[in-house]
Amino acid sequence: MSSPPFSEAIAANRKAWDASAPLHRADPTWDRLTRHFASNPNFSWFDPPMQAALQAIGLAGKTVAHLCCNNGRETVSLMNLGARAAVGFDQSEAFLDQARELARIAGRACQFVAGDVHAIDPHYDASFDLVVITIGVFGWMPDLARFMAVPARLLRPGGRILIHEEHPIANVFEPKQEPALLVRHSYFRDAPFVGETAIVYGDGPAPEVGPHYWYVHPMSRVIESLIGAGLAIERFQEFPDNISTTADEPLSAGRLLPLSYLLQARKGPEHRAL
Repeated sequence: MSSPPFSEAIAANRKAWDASAPLHRADPTWDRLTRHFASNPNFSWFDPPMQAALQAIGLAGKTVAHLCCNNGRETVSLMNLGARAAVGFDQSEAFLDQARELARIAGRACQFVAGDVHAIDPHYDASFDLVVITIGVFGWMPDLARFMAVPARLLRPGGRILIHEEHPIANVFEPKQEPALLVRHSYFRDAPFVGETAIVYGDGPAPEVGPHYWYVHPMSRVIESLIGAGLAIERFQEFPDNISTTADEPLSAGRLLPLSYLLQARKGPEHRAL
């Protein structure tokens, strides 16, 4: 099917995430998160490549925005790694309730802001030294250029954006079907994938929650959207590591494909927020 209008897709995705939140809260992962954050002030949920990139940038004294922060586990991790302040933005109030609980457990004064990420209050413009985007954000964005304009305005001149995402090549396969490495979808697919069941990780229960939309963005579009937003790319690195769901494990065999990547870019002094 063709993509629904922008506002309809965003609203449908928000509804699906809100309905999926209780399933994440009931998953054993939640108990592990709470134990780790309660017992270890240095605990971080970030995968090793992302953590190394954050440490290379240096978080001490920095103010960080985390876009589409979900339950806040990485937002809280930013402060555990030394950030002076961290603000998590997400469309799902249900997930932000979990994020606030994690922050309380960890004893970290993170701020969490609910609403459409494309409509973040201009109050936050040019307020951040670093914007972080992590696993599985881009697929929920109908218009990547429109989305990338947001971190560009949130950053201070000279600030950076750091992205750790799943590689779009994974979208051409159906790993649960045999053979797992058969190309079943175009890498340049225009129409979104449409789901009806809850958004869960792994093989847990997934009741119907209504339609939601997953968009395919080839790497060229990701890079061009950064350039179009006035951000200068400083680093691009691909990895064979699966950072998404367990359904992608067959793709990891033999480490033959790029399944994740890091992108780092900087806002120049000439691109000041209006």
